[in-house]
Amino acid sequence: MNHSFICKGFLLLLILNSTILWSQNITGKIVDTNNNPLEYAAIAIINPIDSTLISFGSSSKNGEYKLTEISKGKSIFQVHLVGFKTYQTSIDFQKKTIHMEVIVLKTATELEEVVVNTMIPISIKKDTISYTAKAFKINMDDTVEDLLKKLPGIEVDASGNITAQGEEIKMVYVDGKAFFSGDATIATKNLSADAIKRVEIIDEKSEKARVTGLDDDEQQKVINLELKDVNKIKGFGKINGGYGSDNRFISSLNYNKIRSKTQVSMIGNYNNVNSSGSDISEIMTYSGMGGIGSQDSNPGYLTTGIGGLNLGYEFKKNQNFNSDYFYNYTKATSGDIRTVRTEFIGDEKILSENKNSNENSSNNHSVNFGYGDRSNKLSNLYFRGSIKTSTNRAIALNFLDKYNGANELDLQSLSNSTTKNNNDLGNLSVQYVKRINTKNKRNFSLATNVNSVKSKSAGTNNELNKFNMADPINTYESNQEIKRIQNINNLNFGFSLNYTEPLSSKHYLEFSGKINYKTSEDKLDQSKYINGIVQDPFIYHSYYRNTDKKKGLFYRFNSGKFNFFAGIMMISQTLDFGLKNQEEYTNKYENFNPEISFTYRPKRGRMLRFNAIKSNNIPNSTHILPVVNDFNPLYIKRGNPNLTPDNNYSFSGSYVNHNFTTGLNFYTQINYKYITNTIANSEFTNDLGIRTTTYVNSGDRDNLNLNINLGKRVKSLGLRFNINVTGDYNDYLSVINGNTNETIAKNGGLSITLENNKKETIDAAIGAAWDKNQTTFMAVINADREYFQQTYFTNIDWNITERLNIKTQFKYDLYTDSNFGTDQSIPIWNASVSYAFFNSKRMHIMLTALDILNKNRGVERSSADNYFEESQMEVLSNYFMFSLTYNLNNN
Repeated sequence: MNHSFICKGFLLLLILNSTILWSQNITGKIVDTNNNPLEYAAIAIINPIDSTLISFGSSSKNGEYKLTEISKGKSIFQVHLVGFKTYQTSIDFQKKTIHMEVIVLKTATELEEVVVNTMIPISIKKDTISYTAKAFKINMDDTVEDLLKKLPGIEVDASGNITAQGEEIKMVYVDGKAFFSGDATIATKNLSADAIKRVEIIDEKSEKARVTGLDDDEQQKVINLELKDVNKIKGFGKINGGYGSDNRFISSLNYNKIRSKTQVSMIGNYNNVNSSGSDISEIMTYSGMGGIGSQDSNPGYLTTGIGGLNLGYEFKKNQNFNSDYFYNYTKATSGDIRTVRTEFIGDEKILSENKNSNENSSNNHSVNFGYGDRSNKLSNLYFRGSIKTSTNRAIALNFLDKYNGANELDLQSLSNSTTKNNNDLGNLSVQYVKRINTKNKRNFSLATNVNSVKSKSAGTNNELNKFNMADPINTYESNQEIKRIQNINNLNFGFSLNYTEPLSSKHYLEFSGKINYKTSEDKLDQSKYINGIVQDPFIYHSYYRNTDKKKGLFYRFNSGKFNFFAGIMMISQTLDFGLKNQEEYTNKYENFNPEISFTYRPKRGRMLRFNAIKSNNIPNSTHILPVVNDFNPLYIKRGNPNLTPDNNYSFSGSYVNHNFTTGLNFYTQINYKYITNTIANSEFTNDLGIRTTTYVNSGDRDNLNLNINLGKRVKSLGLRFNINVTGDYNDYLSVINGNTNETIAKNGGLSITLENNKKETIDAAIGAAWDKNQTTFMAVINADREYFQQTYFTNIDWNITERLNIKTQFKYDLYTDSNFGTDQSIPIWNASVSYAFFNSKRMHIMLTALDILNKNRGVERSSADNYFEESQMEVLSNYFMFSLTYNLNNN
């Protein structure tokens, strides 16, 4: 990639940014009537014509503030703090610093707060930051996700993941109620921004903390979308449809009718462009940070159909029922996939080439429901459940050429397989929290969960193998036909009881008791023919039962800002497994696992956290059951009943520093895990090329990863930068043909993104990412791997007028790998132009060009215990599409 391109792109970003301003600002101080400084007062500069927000800030601990990014001319200067009368005046900014006089806020009565007619762009409370949507300029076709990108303190990445004040958002409510089970992306990608009155970022406490008043350090940030009044009376939504070259199509519908007590929402989507998104703009977006094997379009070709219905009802205040139904259809066709592998067995280097294609289709139905009762101040009760059914069909065709250590063709295989699965799943969970009385924080909680999974499958595999081809005298063929019918039943049950006894206002003892029971039964009937001769049937009935009993005693210190938690969990585990009436085993394990954590939140937006915990992982059924799986006769797997649990020692620390006024966002996290008696793969490949895999307890394993993220608004330039640094160290063992192989993998990454702050007219970004991997195979000479990926990208979204919009994105990936003779470079360019019709601009058309250069390719390079490989896959590439969107909003 020519570095001049990056420089030019950066320069273009600066030129296009119409809000570049310099060091002129507005400063001042906010106090109360007793001259005490007021922190977190929201200061806003508002456009008097359309009431949109021009600049914002908040007062510091000493009451001082500084505003930049101010447009020349007359505007409204506003100071708002909950509990005080809103201060407002007119100013005339002429690009000269203004030093405001000390502003004294007077205490407001509740009635006075209600009758304020002034629009408040940003309001800051103890646990909530509220944004008035009208203060931010939006387009008619903008979704909630587009609106969130314009709100200060909120970041939305290309995958739709939301971060607010440095913390990830996982739950989105609509008018305070769950929307499609609270799935964040369903709400943000489908609801129209034009329907939203206010966006609230809330520090939501856990259900236990709500009732007891005791901070259990399990709070999370959530988003609540408050609808406009008109949208609480009439329905709103949008319809989208598009058709393009190569018979590519996309269609979607969403409609919502949400009132004070009832909530009805529906969504639909059907397309063959490898996307689950709601419209074509979803396909246009990519992060620019994917690596080989993380192409922005899925490998192969995917057709998706989705239908969903959400129903909600409020029986009374704080007593709600919510349910949703989803139907999902997918059909995935891989196209041709070619994989070249280099494998090390002892001193030999084994090469193989695999060509395959497959087709998978599925039909899924799911119903989710939930009931919550918070109406009693001293207790709450929650029911949540789901029922799911799915049918899956798969067809696969595979060709394999495998060479011996002398690079002679020694094994050829041709196979085709079909499988059909039917799955039924059910889940129900109940949680009850009770505070004994209002005098203290003594409380208890009960929780139970039941999960059931039933799976029925039928499959056939026809495989022709030619062995010893390098030795013509001993060459022979094996034509195998395998038919398998399998039934698997899983049941998981869990129950927990927790009791908290206050020792004083800040000191508590917590008692915990838990029991978890898991059972799995697998009935298999397999028949086999080799060269037309019937073999002995392979019939078994395996079982796997695990009972965990846990008793814990913990101490908690809570002072509001500081939360300390420490204790020990006594665990008794019983494992019953085996083949009924054949090989049966019973193992018991006892462990004492300590746990310690603390969290310090000195002020809003700042947090320091540390956790240390010991845990044990018992072998799962695949690892331990003495079952031979030879459905693929070249790759046989068998469990090892002599495995014992591994011991995990996990340490993690994180620090968050978000400054709402300056836009500084700093986040760092470090995790270290040390595993003893680790469960590792043990592989043995015989002279015929048949590999048998089992599992063994083999030594210790280390894993260390680091993530540092720094983001900052540079108000004087109207820009925001984001820098992310990652690092990972992984040391693990495997056994290859009886020899222990230690593999050490080191990864490091750096990404830089620069974007403009004001996104009303232009939303532009430019960035780059570099990822380096080094893998060392200690048991193999000259097999180490070094891998380097470079990614450069730029995105521009330009509202030329209120009706005309142009979007363009360009990404360039360059891959260098020491184990492969050629580098890979993939440039991807997408672009679109759209225009809005009617006075309301509720309908717009869009012409989109995807992969204009026709360079998209599916390439995946990877390495594992004793091999590295490259796969080349078909991907959806160059096509054009015309689409139309019609908004059903009433505004």
